[in-house]
Amino acid sequence: MAIAALSACSLATAAVAQAPVTPRGNFGGGVLAAPPKDIFGPGNAVVGLRALPKRRLEIEATVRASCSGGDIAATAKIASNGRFKAKGTATQEPHPALRIQTTYTLSGRFTDKGSASGTISATIQRSVEGRKERCKTGTLKFAVRRPMSGIGKAGAPKGARFYGITTQRSTGPRRPIVIRISGDGRRLTRGLFSESVKCSDGKLSIGVEAPRTDVRIDSRGRVRDRERFTLKEGETVVRVDDRFTADIGSKGARGTFSLSDRTTDRASGRTIQTCKSGTVRWRAVR
Repeated sequence: MAIAALSACSLATAAVAQAPVTPRGNFGGGVLAAPPKDIFGPGNAVVGLRALPKRRLEIEATVRASCSGGDIAATAKIASNGRFKAKGTATQEPHPALRIQTTYTLSGRFTDKGSASGTISATIQRSVEGRKERCKTGTLKFAVRRPMSGIGKAGAPKGARFYGITTQRSTGPRRPIVIRISGDGRRLTRGLFSESVKCSDGKLSIGVEAPRTDVRIDSRGRVRDRERFTLKEGETVVRVDDRFTADIGSKGARGTFSLSDRTTDRASGRTIQTCKSGTVRWRAVR
């Protein structure tokens, strides 16, 4: 009887272990190359996933290689063991003279209802007025989370990484964010997030953005960062004003960002265009 009971227990445990993984909702995160590499350079990526009914999955990502960045949008099916994969080619034409073609392979697995990890690799071909340049991302290991809890005890954990989503939505998933804490817990060494800004001409501009590197974290886990600078581009001047905040705890982090820029005529000072994101909230977990 004891043997039978143990056998039944083992079978029950196996059944639990093999239960289908059924994630739902928005997941976000990505991968950050180790400092001091360029935050917008090769080895960095943001990844957003949206798990829908009937095990459908929407995938959006931005990957970086040495010659350019590439945007990916795909759909996949989540297997009963939580695995998913997608491959294909995506093409963007930011303006008539520029064409970016991204050929990618992505695979991953949901380990539970709140997290997934995987790999992504891509070959990017950048064509400017017919002149072509090709580069590869290599294999990037990413992680995503669905933030479902608070931040926990205030204060930044040493060497932690946080993965999450913003309140901005792309065509499918919420836009993703990933941040990295220094080994001593005193600095936000880097972060990367997908964003969009609406411009005065009615168009939506989409890209990736970051707070400054090595931003100080105070004893209560707070980050308050503002970056203002001016770019002179030909006959125009672009004034940028970006803000980023974070409240970091033992389990998670939350905060806001706002992005704005104003383009003026260099000679007359006349405003040509303005672009703004408004205040966007974000949240992330470890």
